[in-house]
Amino acid sequence: MKSLNAFSINGEAVSISAGSAVLLASIILFNPLEIITFAFFYGLVVALVPFVKDIYKFSFNVCQTVNITYISYLVWDTFQVENSNLLGTGNIDLLSPVNIGPLLLTMFTFVMLDIVTIAVVISLASGEKLQNVIKSSLDWVIVSYGLIAFIGLLLAVVYDLFYIYGLVGFVLPLFLMRYNMYLFSKEKEKQVEQLQQFNDILKENNEQLLFTLSQVIDARDNSLFGHSSSVSKYAVEIGKRLGLPEESLYDLKRGALIHDIGKLAISESILQKPGALTEMEFNIIKTHTLIGERIIRQTKGMEKVATIIGQHHEHFNGQGYPRKLKEDQILIESRIVTLCDSVDTMLSTRSYKEGWALEDVINEVARCRGAHFDPRVADAFIQIAREKGANFFQNSAEIDHDRVLHNLLLRHAKGVE
Repeated sequence: MKSLNAFSINGEAVSISAGSAVLLASIILFNPLEIITFAFFYGLVVALVPFVKDIYKFSFNVCQTVNITYISYLVWDTFQVENSNLLGTGNIDLLSPVNIGPLLLTMFTFVMLDIVTIAVVISLASGEKLQNVIKSSLDWVIVSYGLIAFIGLLLAVVYDLFYIYGLVGFVLPLFLMRYNMYLFSKEKEKQVEQLQQFNDILKENNEQLLFTLSQVIDARDNSLFGHSSSVSKYAVEIGKRLGLPEESLYDLKRGALIHDIGKLAISESILQKPGALTEMEFNIIKTHTLIGERIIRQTKGMEKVATIIGQHHEHFNGQGYPRKLKEDQILIESRIVTLCDSVDTMLSTRSYKEGWALEDVINEVARCRGAHFDPRVADAFIQIAREKGANFFQNSAEIDHDRVLHNLLLRHAKGVE
């Protein structure tokens, strides 16, 4: 029968089988030898269905099933009331009011023993506190398992009243309904898979558009061409090193690609001025963070990207702009883009300077660690720079970005075909 995920340990689901209803019915109906034999083979099947990968898990499944079944039988055998006590017969009337209590107690024993046993094993294996393991799934597991126990009771009553014919009449509709649900779920899985494929294509299209937009942004200042794509490349690598989840890495990549989008509103006479900027001109340049944030925040689903753009010139010590945020007031993604923006600027040749050697950039980042840059981000950059070297961290002015864009578009076209 179908399994239900009860707990999760290290990303692996631990299930309780709906076949437990049959076990519970056997506890009520049969003698100890029949029950133990049935429980043993049931546990064997449960262990063998996914194939035996772990002998300890295999042994636990079989032993747990046998032990819980036998203990639950002892509860039922102790508290059940035979009709001989009332009517002089030796039969057990399962529907008798006096047996409601023993039935409920047996169901409770069976369910709680199984849940607690699994939770104890998970707690020992994962190091998680027992109460946390139980609490994480207890609310719905008890309801689901309670339903399974109730079905087990119905199976026992039907079998007791109508023998095998009633059982077939009861179980057959359930299996037909389950098969119908199986067909329905397979169709839904197919639809979800198609939607995921469409979503992946849309996501890749969006990335291509943002990459192209980043080239447009950089092209307004010829000396910065390729800057945004390099910042994005470094940022994603650092984000991975820091263990950012996939969703955060996606926002980081997008934010890094268009972090300078606000410069589209800045006059080219200021952006491309050959000499030093006046204080007023520099203040105008500073507004690009707020302008970019305001532009992107209008797009649904880009709110975090907008914040990254608005914060990418904030410093860890609070001496940046535009809001003088510091430390954890700044998104970790923004702190990463801040460093990568500076790193690419130092590495790359510009109209007013030559690109620095990677070792000089590493030394500068180390010097500004804790002031301009988040220490964790700085340390991650230094580790990556030591491992990957100058082949990864390049002078963006020397990269053939036309070829890079062409290759990306070619790869995208092949993916759509």
